[in-house]
This record gives sequence, C-alpha cells and structure tokens, in this order.
Amino acid sequence: MAFVAPGAFLICEKETGRVKRVVNGVVEGIALDLAVSSTAERGLLGICLHPNFATNGFVYVYYSRAPSDGGSWVDNRIDRFRYQDGILSLNAGIASFPVDPNQANGPIHNGGIIMIGPDDKLYAITGDLNRGRFSNPRIEQNSGTELASGVGGIHRFNLDGTIPPDNPFFSHPDPKIRTMWAYGVRNSFGMTVDPLTGRIWFTENGPNNYDEVNVVPEPGMNSGWLKIIGPDSRNAEYSENGFDPYDADDLTELPTSYYRDPEFSWLSTIGPTSILFLASAKMGEEERNQCLIGDTNNGALYLFEMDPRREHFDLDGPLLDRVADNSGERGLNVYGSGWGIVTDLEIGPDGYVYVSSLSSGKVFRIRPKVETIAPTNFSMFRGSLVSGGLADLAVSDDSRLVMRPGSVFSTSEAPIQVIVEGSSPFANPSHLRFQVESQASSGDVAQTISLFNDDTQSYELLGTVELMGQDTVATIDVTSDAGRFVAPNGAIKARVNFKATVPVFGFPWLARVDLTAWTITR
Repeated sequence: MAFVAPGAFLICEKETGRVKRVVNGVVEGIALDLAVSSTAERGLLGICLHPNFATNGFVYVYYSRAPSDGGSWVDNRIDRFRYQDGILSLNAGIASFPVDPNQANGPIHNGGIIMIGPDDKLYAITGDLNRGRFSNPRIEQNSGTELASGVGGIHRFNLDGTIPPDNPFFSHPDPKIRTMWAYGVRNSFGMTVDPLTGRIWFTENGPNNYDEVNVVPEPGMNSGWLKIIGPDSRNAEYSENGFDPYDADDLTELPTSYYRDPEFSWLSTIGPTSILFLASAKMGEEERNQCLIGDTNNGALYLFEMDPRREHFDLDGPLLDRVADNSGERGLNVYGSGWGIVTDLEIGPDGYVYVSSLSSGKVFRIRPKVETIAPTNFSMFRGSLVSGGLADLAVSDDSRLVMRPGSVFSTSEAPIQVIVEGSSPFANPSHLRFQVESQASSGDVAQTISLFNDDTQSYELLGTVELMGQDTVATIDVTSDAGRFVAPNGAIKARVNFKATVPVFGFPWLARVDLTAWTITR
C-alpha cells in the first residue's frame, strides 16, 4: 500500500490486479485494473510513490503482466503511472524481467517489493524465479560466472528506468548485471531503509531452513544463494545446493562484490515478509526506531531492538549467535500474533502503523494505548507575540514561544492568555495528563491552567503555578471522568494564563513556553 494523503491510501490486490483507493478506512473505488498472471506467487506485487508525488502524481507499480487476467505470464515489470482524480493512468514503462525460454520462469520467487531510496533512486527486489540451478548456471545465483539470470537480487534504477552510472557493476558487459545493487537472493517479500542511517534492510526466504534478515551497508552485497543460506558457519545443506556445505570462497565474485552473513536467521522457516523501522513519534520509547517484521507461517509480528550504531540487532542470551534455533528462541522477539499472512507494514501520515493481511483481507492500524499529543493550533489573547510559533510548543528543546503583556502597572491588568488545541485518538480516555513547561523573565508571575470541559462548554480551572526565571514543569492529571475534556470528534483544548501577582514596573516582563502536550490513555 502507499499513502497518497492523510487517511487515504492505494492498496494492491494480488489476484485481481486492481489498485483500490481507500479513504478513512472505506474502499472508495478502483484506481487501476491491470491484467495479471496470478498463478502461485505472481500477481500485483508492489507499489510506491515518486518523491515528488505531491506535484507530479507519479506512482510506480510492480506486477506480473499477462495479456488478460489469469493469462500466460509475459514478464514481471515496473510501470510508472500518474494519479489524478482517483485514477492511475500509464505514464511510462520503467523495467522488465521477462520470460526467458532458456531459463526457468517461476511461477514462484517473483519478489515484487519496490521503494524509493534516500538517494532518490528506485529499488526493486526480485526472487530467482527458480533460475540458476547447477544444470543451467547463472551469475546471480552463484552457480556460474558467464551468463546472467536477470533476477535474484536488489535492482537499482534512475526514476526514469535508466541505469545509474554509480551502480556497483555498471561496467559489466551484460546490462542485466548492471542494474544489480545486491545479488544472491532467493526470494524476498520485504525491503526498507533505516531512516536514521540510510542503509537498506531486506528479508529473505530460505528453502526448508534458514530464513534471513539482511542489511546492505555498501553496494555490491552477495547474499550467498543458492550455495549459502543462513550464516556461512552453519554450513546449511539442502536440495538446491546439492546438500553440499559451501563456503563464502565458493561464491561467484563480481568486481567490488562482498559476501555478508545475515543479521538474523530462523533455523525453522517462518516466511518473513515485510520489514519496517518504527520511526514515528507516536510509538513508545521502547518501540520507537526499532525494527518490526511480519511473517507468513505463524501470523506473527517480531520486534528487534537496534544496537547503538544501528549496524546490528541488539541481541543477548540464546540469540547471541543471531539464529533462532527453536520455537522458544523464535518467541523471544514476538511482538504480536494473530495477524495472518502479513504482506505490508507502513507508517501512515498519522504516525500509526498499518498492517495489511492477505489471509484476512484487511488492513489493521496499530496505535499505542498511551499517546502524547502535541498541539495542532494555538491562539493568543491579551498580549503580544515576541517570537516563536506552533512548532516551539511541540517538544522541549529550549525553542520557546515568547510573549509580552504590554505595559503593566497594576495586578488588575488582564493576563496573557494562550489557548492550545489538539486532537485525541480516544473519545473517552481513562486518564488525561496535560503538561506545560514554561518560565517568566520576572518573579511574581502566576500561571493558571484550565482545560475545556465539553460537557459544560466552558474552561475548568485545574492548576496554578508560580513561575521562576527557569523552566518550570506543571502537570495536570485527570483520572476521573477524563472524557469530559474530549469532544465527540476528539477535539481537546487547554488555556494557559500568565499574570503578575504584584505590580511590575519598567520594561514589561516576558512569558516563555517551551512545551505544551497532552498524554492520553485509552
């Protein structure tokens, strides 16, 4: 799926070739209907947006093309479409991985995940289509040194489909190798970028053992298939490698290529699928920026904590060897169950995690039970703004909203008044906390905090704090009938007043606000 606006996304149907348009959880229509071969793992498989989608409307789609629905497979291809008025129309062909009469052609191991990298290049991951066996050896499957299969790795393109000259194998005589960013991949249903490092991570499906999670720290990675699956030291033997415990020295080396062990493996296969880094302020501290992975076989989600350098998973105990050898070790990273066959994990514009499930035919949304809500709007009355704006109220970073009351010669003068507004995801929370971090340039300035009571349609005074010349944190906790401060549509409002308690002569004092936030518990 791909989000085209807040609350709106396009989602692919593998079997029908349809791209459906979903708005606020409701299917609004069909944006595109492609003729696809849907045998086994073929079908409509991937979608992503151009980096300038907001202005050009470009959408990239990966699918198994056929002359008609259910017809003979022609190729796996990437086309670019333009999205306008809810409809996708063809704009350009980008790449093709076609039928080859001299090789195997699936119908499994099609891959299909596409994404735009931080370098504004298009990345596509393909499975091996059962190509490159020892009877018909190929470079990308590490079974040959002369002929290319054209599949079985991560391909990198310019956004118009041309091959970037800084690809690791751009000088190779075969154009099928020139597109490769990484090779030696059996099949994959998940690829993402760690937004904090720019590194590509992907899942890889093994045969009857050793599913993998891999990272590509530099271009030119060789993941080892079909000679190696799982860590090289495990010497995995299976039918595709002739039950021969190959080593990294036995792989097909392209210039500047390198072999890299997986970051993590499951000895008993789980069918890993989508992979996502939880880079969202909506996530709790324990989950934020960590790695989430879905699967096929167990209906589970797995959460992996990253090490401080974000080069590896932070593992201990029985997982120090980076292999889950049994169900007990596999369960150490289970984050949730009952999800069915997970085909995509995305963070929406609202900061929540969206999970698409092939087996249930649904998209789920995960949101935390406890959320911190930053203000979406602020208004100021009875004072003048010196500096700052809405963004200065969202985080505690010493970037403050600064206000002045004007000339004050008496305590009867009207106070500075700030009203902040936000939106609660829960209509009837069990606990509501409002927090203000603020200070004044002079002593003897009182701060009062009121929350808007939707039942009485008036502000309810809940706290008074005397401010000092340094940041003071005031916290209002509501544990009884917290729903009175949330409107049916989720709207929440707070009023913060600043007023001198004694006459302050000379240059008018200043009030400074560093943070306003609600914490809402379902």
